Amino acid sequence: MKSLQTLDLKDKKVLVRCDLDVLDDNGEIKETFRLSSCLRTLNYILENGGYVFICGHIGKTQEPNEKFSTKKLANFFENNLKNKNYTLMENLRFDPREEKNDENFCKELSLGKDLYVNESFATSHRDHASITGITKLLPSYLGFHFEEEIENLKYVLDNNHKPLVVIIGGAKIESKKPTIEKFLNIADYILVGGKLAYEESLKNNSKIILANDSVDGFDIGAGTIKNFGEIIFQSKTIFWSGPLGKIEDEKYTNGSMQIADFISKSGGYSVVGGGDTLAFLEKYNLTHKFSFVSVGGSALLEYLSNGTLIGLEAIKKVNV
Repeated sequence: MKSLQTLDLKDKKVLVRCDLDVLDDNGEIKETFRLSSCLRTLNYILENGGYVFICGHIGKTQEPNEKFSTKKLANFFENNLKNKNYTLMENLRFDPREEKNDENFCKELSLGKDLYVNESFATSHRDHASITGITKLLPSYLGFHFEEEIENLKYVLDNNHKPLVVIIGGAKIESKKPTIEKFLNIADYILVGGKLAYEESLKNNSKIILANDSVDGFDIGAGTIKNFGEIIFQSKTIFWSGPLGKIEDEKYTNGSMQIADFISKSGGYSVVGGGDTLAFLEKYNLTHKFSFVSVGGSALLEYLSNGTLIGLEAIKKVNV
């Protein structure tokens, strides 16, 4: 695919789809890593004479309101963009036509724009107007962080640097099982914590190592931490998605903290991601300890399971 770097951006008006879904249930910013991930792309366009329209969603489709308005993000962009040649558009999901991939909504988004850039890896598993529909109306490209997501996830999947260890936590077996099944074919070990460790379907597989002790049933215990650590330190490639305890309660963060520390000290190439994992790493200032941090949650798992995303395919169709 053609890179954004091949274009003359002077005086071009560019619609950039970013990951703006960073507010908690109270409408407060819970993490800025996703916002930061789009800055290289945005500033590249600005520095090369382009004008940027920043678009994205916060939360679910709903009536327009102040609580989940993108206005909450204005200071971040004001403080981190190179110049003022940009517009921060309102929450796309204030209009139900976004999720319906409505043709007229796509036309409204494209009006007055010259190019489209997808810098929203975390939403690219959705067949929405600002992800797929817009690519039919404007020349379309991937953002720099999106390209890095694909490069790093391919590195894990290609599995050229073994042993490959996969660490899976969290609670939802439905979303994690396809990824676990995919990695059973390529990983040396799959370490499982969180509520997933109690799943009967994951037992009796030599590659799957389940947490075997706990703290009050809400965090992995000392024996599991030691066992997981020994495996991690033998690894050359490590993928981690999903916290290993009930991290919203500080009493049960030790397991995830210890595993993060082991990964960072292992010397292996480490890729971590998942919405809850990202929020945890951001909260405790740990994102810099890994080789690559993905902004994806469900999109991350879908890419690992299927090798592509509908938003990525939409770009590929028109970027030739």
